[in-house]
Amino acid sequence: MHCSDSDNPQHDHINVIRTWHKKLGFYDVGYHFFIRKSGEIQQGRKIYNVGAHCKGHNIRSIGICLSGRHEFTENQFKSAQLLYLDLADILTLDNEDGTPVHAHNEFNIAKTCPNFELHEMTKFTNAQLADYKQLHHPLDM
Repeated sequence: MHCSDSDNPQHDHINVIRTWHKKLGFYDVGYHFFIRKSGEIQQGRKIYNVGAHCKGHNIRSIGICLSGRHEFTENQFKSAQLLYLDLADILTLDNEDGTPVHAHNEFNIAKTCPNFELHEMTKFTNAQLADYKQLHHPLDM
């Protein structure tokens, strides 16, 4: 789980991140998904392509980035939770210790990313998510 490290409204789009990453020499954006402030989920790399988001951990992971540095929205967290549930279902993830979601800073202690507590994206009830999904349809996989 990552953040874009910018609260600038002009940076709230995956194409901005794609431009940044291409300037670094990546062939595409390093993340598989980008969640805008509105909660809209934008696709980056296809999930079957190796990401470029966490050195040493890209091969068996999916990179998800929320737009923001210190300011995140409830819609982003709801979309992140729904995205995770969809991915877990599609990829048949099963992990005894709960959810296999990790913050970027767990693998690189020099990073503060994602700058939010992971529990923020897993605190919503099924009813809250159902209502939100009905209105927003965050991702059609």
